[in-house]
Amino acid sequence: MGTPLKNPPVYFTLVQVRFNAILKLSEYLPSIQDEMRKTGFPDFVTRKSMVLQIATQDGKTIPTTATTERFFFGTTDKKHCFVLAAEALTLQSTDYGTFEAFSAMFLKGLLLVNQMVQLDFTERVGLRYLDHVTPKNNDTLDDYLAEEVRGLSARLSGKALHSFTETLHEVDGVRLLSRVVIQDGSLPFPPDMQPEEMSINPRFLSYSGRHAMVDTDGFIEGREVFSADHIGKQLNAIHDVIRIAFRAVVTEHAFNVWDEK
Repeated sequence: MGTPLKNPPVYFTLVQVRFNAILKLSEYLPSIQDEMRKTGFPDFVTRKSMVLQIATQDGKTIPTTATTERFFFGTTDKKHCFVLAAEALTLQSTDYGTFEAFSAMFLKGLLLVNQMVQLDFTERVGLRYLDHVTPKNNDTLDDYLAEEVRGLSARLSGKALHSFTETLHEVDGVRLLSRVVIQDGSLPFPPDMQPEEMSINPRFLSYSGRHAMVDTDGFIEGREVFSADHIGKQLNAIHDVIRIAFRAVVTEHAFNVWDEK
């Protein structure tokens, strides 16, 4: 286990396992909620949303809507939250700490759910980080980012308004999607990854100006018989690939700044 940075740039982290559908999930919910509460996740909320579905019948495209339900189990301080749906369990956090502690927290919740519903298989295991890269003192953003992800701003005249780079890579079965967004403004979130009223660290909210959001998403797809030990190994493999990718995106100077008191 490496030594954590004193001022890490990560502001939102998510880990998710997708599994076989549990259509009677609501029947297990009281027991799951009670156990989640006992393990430090007493803040319970249910949210319903409408989903647009497209079906084809007799050569015609027919749009329909369906209602999905998600159950949120959060800590009192709103820094960690499990999200349970019929086909997935997610843990999202605004106070990451270390990978070892974060993955252990998730696996504990996953085993709790499995104890209640008896999961059969998994289909996807994913780990995703959002990092906020901002220049300090007299630095520029270029001092923190590798040249490959800075875009064309330095080669064009006028004012740069937005830059976006994306890379999809595969390493030993782990797929890595790395995105870097450079823009002006305050703390950003991708459209598909929202904090759901969680508490964000104030040091990220106070900054406004030129910054980069580094969105690093690693995942393994494929149906596997449910095994918490195997999922733990998959998460370790994904984390190793993400760690290398993030090191390729930012500079050594950035790490030195984040490790200052």
